[in-house]
Amino acid sequence: MSVRTAFIGAGGIASVHLSNIKASDLGDVVAICDIDSTVAERTAETHDATAFTDAEVLFEEMEFDAVVVSVPPFAHGEAERLAAEYGTHLFVEKPLGLDRTTAETIDTAIAETDIITQVGHMNRYADIVERAVELIDNRQVALVNGHWYDGVAEAAWWRKKAQSGGQVVEQSTHVFDLVRYFAGDIDELHAFGEKQVIGDQVDFEDSVVATMHHETGAVSHVATSCASPRYRTAVDVIGDGFDLQLNFNENRLTGVVDGQDIAYEGSGEEKYRDELEAFLTAVSTDDQSLVRSPYSDAKKTFEATLDVYETIDDAASVELER
Repeated sequence: MSVRTAFIGAGGIASVHLSNIKASDLGDVVAICDIDSTVAERTAETHDATAFTDAEVLFEEMEFDAVVVSVPPFAHGEAERLAAEYGTHLFVEKPLGLDRTTAETIDTAIAETDIITQVGHMNRYADIVERAVELIDNRQVALVNGHWYDGVAEAAWWRKKAQSGGQVVEQSTHVFDLVRYFAGDIDELHAFGEKQVIGDQVDFEDSVVATMHHETGAVSHVATSCASPRYRTAVDVIGDGFDLQLNFNENRLTGVVDGQDIAYEGSGEEKYRDELEAFLTAVSTDDQSLVRSPYSDAKKTFEATLDVYETIDDAASVELER
């Protein structure tokens, strides 16, 4: 079965998914929807699809099995609501929005349907992550330590917290998601953040740290900054007989397991393809278990990133009261 697929949002990450679906025999692009009519028409022509500028009109006029939603954080909500209303399988890029209400409303709507969902936490499909999971093999995780250091993104909306959610919500969410993936759900979180270096470029903290305790007993720490002149991100996982580092700049897994040195070179390119193919296969076989990041689980990662900023804001309020 080739999954008839519509796209809402035809920007940067959508182009990656469009390229992957075109190279796959699992999906068939039937419609492109973007608020920019020029982008919608140009992309639709490239993929021999129908162009739309209104998501509601798209759902009313076209028949399709699945929809890929790749829109900026501030635009989330309506497309997902329509997918649930029309019973359309949903692949949605992170983050899930800007606030808890949006995610909770969509999650509730999805729970009342039988649709397959996948959220774009692509690193769960990275080969170095898959290899790390194999090596850990259900052993007890003691510590996860991750970081995301980068500069300020070019998009004007990214620099405004009211539109992007801030770096933690929009970007470093990938690290928080891997922390949850390895250490389990979070039951306590503390965070601090400051704007020290690039306050004239963003209206949120340029450096943030968060420390967490997990229901599994593991502890974790994430450091994130958009004040760095270079990009680098990695996650360390330490536990019973193992110490592993996942370097996403080099797509390399190194460490020690039971006294044996580990050095595994990943490709880094397959994760976007594999996450989409997992979703399309899940749709065609009606098997949600094939998806590693369903909406209900991704919502927990999203809420953790919101918790980070709320904790920072609460600490600032307490300091002011003192």
